[in-house]
Amino acid sequence: MAKISAFIRFAVLAAIVIAAAFMCGLRLLQIQIADGEKYLAMTMSTYTAEQPIEAARGVIADCNGIILNSNELCYSVNLQRASLAEGTENEIIYRVLSVLIANGEEWNDSLPITRTAPYSFIAGKDKQVDTMRSELELGVYATVDNCMNEMYKIYEISDKYDEQMRRYIAGVRYEMQIKDFSYQNQFVLASGISEETVLQLKELSSLLPGVDITEGWSRLYNNGSVAPHLRGTVGAISAEEYAVLKDSGYTMNDVIGLSGVELALESELRGERGIRTITRSSDGTELSDEVTLDPVAGNSVKLTIDSEYQRMVQDIVQYHIDFLHSPHYTQDDRGKNCQSGAAVVLDVKTGGVLAMVSNPGYDINDLLENYEAVLAADQQPIFNRALNGAYRPGSTFKTITATAALAEGIVDAEDTIFCNGSYTYYTGYTPHCWQLYGHGALDVELALRHSCNIFFYETARLMGIDRLSWWASRFGVGTDLGFELTMENGQMTSHELYDRLGLTWNEGDVVQAGIGQSETLLTPLHMAVQAMTIANRGVRYRPHIVEAVYNYDYSELLYETEPEIVEDMSEYEGVFETVIDGMKMVSESAYFVCEGQYVNTYEYKGIDVSQVATKTGTPQKTTTIYNSAIVGFYPADDPEIAFGILMDEGEYSRHVAANIISAYVTREFDPVYDEEGYAVLPL
Repeated sequence: MAKISAFIRFAVLAAIVIAAAFMCGLRLLQIQIADGEKYLAMTMSTYTAEQPIEAARGVIADCNGIILNSNELCYSVNLQRASLAEGTENEIIYRVLSVLIANGEEWNDSLPITRTAPYSFIAGKDKQVDTMRSELELGVYATVDNCMNEMYKIYEISDKYDEQMRRYIAGVRYEMQIKDFSYQNQFVLASGISEETVLQLKELSSLLPGVDITEGWSRLYNNGSVAPHLRGTVGAISAEEYAVLKDSGYTMNDVIGLSGVELALESELRGERGIRTITRSSDGTELSDEVTLDPVAGNSVKLTIDSEYQRMVQDIVQYHIDFLHSPHYTQDDRGKNCQSGAAVVLDVKTGGVLAMVSNPGYDINDLLENYEAVLAADQQPIFNRALNGAYRPGSTFKTITATAALAEGIVDAEDTIFCNGSYTYYTGYTPHCWQLYGHGALDVELALRHSCNIFFYETARLMGIDRLSWWASRFGVGTDLGFELTMENGQMTSHELYDRLGLTWNEGDVVQAGIGQSETLLTPLHMAVQAMTIANRGVRYRPHIVEAVYNYDYSELLYETEPEIVEDMSEYEGVFETVIDGMKMVSESAYFVCEGQYVNTYEYKGIDVSQVATKTGTPQKTTTIYNSAIVGFYPADDPEIAFGILMDEGEYSRHVAANIISAYVTREFDPVYDEEGYAVLPL
């Protein structure tokens, strides 16, 4: 019995041993055969890199949905640190550049040194040269040859390459350095390359380890000459911008809004990048490559401007300049030197910008292709005169002085002031009216119609500069208007301003402030806001350019810009009615000689002359040079548009106003040029 029991125990033990051996064998087979590659990879070191996936930037459209700034799919050539073996960079770059050069493609190279020998620092890039010297750890007096030789040395660029290629490789290596090329940060060598180039590079992929072809987005500027200052552009993020924005999720390969709406609404337009996670073994074998976070396209923007009306207003301003240069313009020599101007048209009911023109303008696509040429062009086309040009308003300011005088009780609608051509209140200072023999007795409306200096000298003196300055600020003069784009605030003559400018205040300075001279400066947008405020009988809206923000494909409205009242003087509605009546009289008496006959400027297509409210001005630029300015709105009794126009060293800006009103009413503008190309008529 004992022997049987021992045999059973032995049999059970043997079965257990055999079963365990069998299981170990199975496990060994799984490890060695089924999961062999997996465990072999585990025995090797691995590393994981995360690469950003570019999100589509939001679109910019006009108020009618016409696309202005959009995107197009493009291909980029990227270098990946994870699979680019140390010491092979120069040869890989050489191979890629050889293909790009053969196909006429461009690549990223911001080295501030000319691309061809004899090398020199690129003019106008002193700051970039200083940065380069610092990056290369060279002294501030290092020459261009010192810089090139140092790059050849530190980047180990062999002389087996010809001199031209050595310079190209050096430019790329320097770009990689300042773009912080690393395992976590790929380097975009070239973008926007053709499909043919893509195919050639893919055919050479076995010879190009570390080179990755990806799909991305490039910015497309449709009708690039329409509102270029407003729309703006995007471009590569600079080192300085990256230092500020890196904590907000930007990388050195990002594009960023550089100007206009692209800059102002960067946070809405940019979207959220995705993440591509790549895991490789130490020998470069790719173990996994997957999208671990999908990109989210940016939001799209709808502007308040009407691109077709904008184009017409641009043409109107240019046509007027052409007319002033034409032999058909014979009324006056003044204005012949006009080379630039600006016009702003606002929606009276909302403060939305319908058109904003700075002349001369430019085409965004020309700017991108040849930035230096556009930058160096005559009259600085890149400068936005409508927002950043600050000009004396001249007699257009008299509408503010009139409003303030009536509201303060300095005069009422029936009071008159006598003009004999000279203002004799001060001893030793006798400013004159433009009408040297005087206008006689004038009330407010007639003073506006005749633009009588004496009337407004007296009302400004009686009011004092402090009250006049306070009233001007209610119209937005010298203040931040709250506009989305960067702009000048301008300034209003005051004791404080004189102190800041280091000027001595004289008691007679207030009378010059009363007619829009002295040190008062307005932008054309400020002038348009002034006109809008009068049109609304004292209600001033914040001017704005953004109508609404949507998701990327405009299928969902995210938010709209609501009209925002920033000043309400409607309690003085009667005062504004008096001023408006005077402005209507200005327009009704706006005659000029055409083919031997007197013609009213506003007797033109679609315009009701009785409903035009304007105030002109000829502000002094110097003691002998004048600008031409006008503010106004239409229709006077139920206004829809308000405008501010400034023609630099120009004349007869009211003709610009007439065309702007006509184009708004008729949706047409037909300039007339003779056979020799000269503008024939002011309308």
